[in-house]
Amino acid sequence: MLKKRLYVGLIMLLIVGVAGLEGCRRHGGGHQAAFMIDYATEALDLSDAQVAQLNRIKAEFVEKGRQMNVDRDEMRVEIIAQLKSETIDQQRLKQLVAVKRAQIEELIDLMIERLAEFHRTLSPEQKARLVAKLETFNQWHDHDWE
Repeated sequence: MLKKRLYVGLIMLLIVGVAGLEGCRRHGGGHQAAFMIDYATEALDLSDAQVAQLNRIKAEFVEKGRQMNVDRDEMRVEIIAQLKSETIDQQRLKQLVAVKRAQIEELIDLMIERLAEFHRTLSPEQKARLVAKLETFNQWHDHDWE
């Protein structure tokens, strides 16, 4: 009887442990973006057209992220190759960083354009809700680092 309880308890502990660890794994940018859209939809009471626009923007950014990840993996391979060599080719590394900076600048420009487009679709009430949410987030996450 004691062995049976021990086995059942051990199995339950294993199941709870695996379920807990499953929640810790990374879900990727697509999952985070979907959560943000759901949150914005609820918090701002978005229309179907606004949600569709956000989903198009999300798809565009997820694709850009995938492209940047491919480049990131290639950059990582190049950096490791440089570290393995006798000397580091500083010009090559600066060139890699310049390419990455250009990609990030392009992404920032695209984000600002899409934000402006989406902002134009918001009603005054939705804009007020958005500002209120951002101010609340700022209060929650405002840390004095001094």
